[in-house]
Amino acid sequence: MRVTRPLFNPDPGWLFLVAGVALVVSAALIPEAEKVHAMRTQLAAIQAGERHNFARMQACSTFLDDLKAGDHGLVRRLAASQLNLMPRGETALLIATSIDTTPSDWIEASVPPPEFQEGDYPDTLLSRWTLGPQRLWVIAGGVFAIFLGLIFGPAPLRSGSSGTIR
Repeated sequence: MRVTRPLFNPDPGWLFLVAGVALVVSAALIPEAEKVHAMRTQLAAIQAGERHNFARMQACSTFLDDLKAGDHGLVRRLAASQLNLMPRGETALLIATSIDTTPSDWIEASVPPPEFQEGDYPDTLLSRWTLGPQRLWVIAGGVFAIFLGLIFGPAPLRSGSSGTIR
């Protein structure tokens, strides 16, 4: 009588082997991915600061252009705040709270503050394991799972009743 064998004989060794390799690879890659995330966050903060500085430069350029062009409102405001001078025939109705502010403060107030939201690295169980002090245990567990995967390999094929291995 002929015994038929299945085309594919699954063994539990592959499951341990794949799980062990996944643990070791994640223990190696997740800390580096967290460093890349931190660097990208730092780059985004620097780019936000750069955009803010360009906006400030544009506001300063506009202020200087208006001053060179002799903008009547700007000249009056500068004379009133810096020299305490009012044109003849005019009286101040209110005491301005901006008397002690400088033109650079005016320019700074015309530019909106930079908007930057710092994103945190995703908090998962695997990231907590591989970023914390348990990282060596994760690596050791992965290596142990690889070892078990190699030990629980496929059973040797036996032929008939003689018990010899092919």
